[in-house]
Amino acid sequence: MELTELIEAYHRFTAENKYETNYPGLFEPIEYLLGLKSKKVRPLLALIGYNLYNEDIANCLHTAHGLEIFHNFTLMHDDIMDEASIRRGQKTVHEKFGLNNAILSGDAMAILAYQYILKDSKPKNAIEVLTLFSKTAMEICIGQQMDMEFEQKEIISSEAYIEMIRLKTAVFLGMALQIGAMIAGADLESTKPLYRYGENLGIAFQIQDDLLDLKGDSFTVGKVKGGDILRKKKTILICKALEIASDQDSRSILDLLDNDTINAEEKVTTMTALLESLGVFTIVEQEINSYFNLAYKQLDMLSIKPHGKTLLISIANMLKSRKG
Repeated sequence: MELTELIEAYHRFTAENKYETNYPGLFEPIEYLLGLKSKKVRPLLALIGYNLYNEDIANCLHTAHGLEIFHNFTLMHDDIMDEASIRRGQKTVHEKFGLNNAILSGDAMAILAYQYILKDSKPKNAIEVLTLFSKTAMEICIGQQMDMEFEQKEIISSEAYIEMIRLKTAVFLGMALQIGAMIAGADLESTKPLYRYGENLGIAFQIQDDLLDLKGDSFTVGKVKGGDILRKKKTILICKALEIASDQDSRSILDLLDNDTINAEEKVTTMTALLESLGVFTIVEQEINSYFNLAYKQLDMLSIKPHGKTLLISIANMLKSRKG
């Protein structure tokens, strides 16, 4: 199947599968968040992983949706922890429905994810599938904890930052591809290159997200431009800058990041100019390309048809071409 066909099949499935309506206070926030415009990368990866080994993707649609539900659960709680007001250009769930509703609806989403995944897992591989999913879910929590701890540190190495985003973001993309393939009948060992492909895509994806926070269009990104800077987050841009800057420039970057008195627009503009002067944007763009290339190398280790490799490259190209 083509990428567009997989996307259309997933959208048809979600349109036909709604949630319990007797408890709108619990499920309306879920419907709201899932309904916000996004690329649906994780369910697409699961369907691609399945389609590499089996044409009939109907047996993977529940799992694909379960992964999207779980991803949005992490976003819902992430927004609470970040005190974010905007998600995909709209109000965050806790802003629209209240903090307690957002927490409880997020909890419900975590449970729903398991329920959906179990619907597609055959008895012979259900344990392997759920073991991989649970392992990844815990890694995402560890990544989030690392992210919160980084907020209290003045200096973070780019290596430590990459490990954090690997756990918080990238492992999910690898898991989505691998679980899709496993549900189609592929064994755990032969799908490890598929996992590594998704993992490297995920690292590139998150670094690109960091770059777009300053260089992308705020309307397209669906976030406040420079939101990471305004929240004092030390993304890969800041990590790289502090590694190459002079002591004086490093102090200027850290002081500006911590400055609460300066106008928000001026803060973002000044930081952008500082990073530009250090060549950070070029360095980060090179880093993004290096992780895409690491992903492509995994394709040679997969015993799949040429069309399957084309499908994997097409999702990478979709992510790589993002402007916002």
